[in-house]
Amino acid sequence: MLRTKIRRYLKHGTLRQLSVFEAVARLRSFTRAAEELYMAQPTVSVQIKKLSESVGLPLFVQHGRRIELTAAGLALEDACHEVFGTLVRLEDNLGDIREGSRYSAEVGRANTALLPVQKA
Repeated sequence: MLRTKIRRYLKHGTLRQLSVFEAVARLRSFTRAAEELYMAQPTVSVQIKKLSESVGLPLFVQHGRRIELTAAGLALEDACHEVFGTLVRLEDNLGDIREGSRYSAEVGRANTALLPVQKA
């Protein structure tokens, strides 16, 4: 089952951690990410540490004051873009439904699809 493969991410409230990770990866700075997210820098560090423990691999390596993504960090960065892009598209679709626009929900056996409404 799919859930068994992602259990570790669901168990630890990873979406917020992914948001913190994305900011650190993009800015290449724990301090600047903390400022952008209105968080204390130690809180950012703790979130990254917890995410790294969930993944089971280090996400960053530090070279003096500079940080770089590890191979696992690069893979996670790509996944973040996919996950957040999917959530943005979902929110756009839900916004259209809330506004009563051209979408209606149709539930299939394996998933929910948003299909255009056919007008007679």
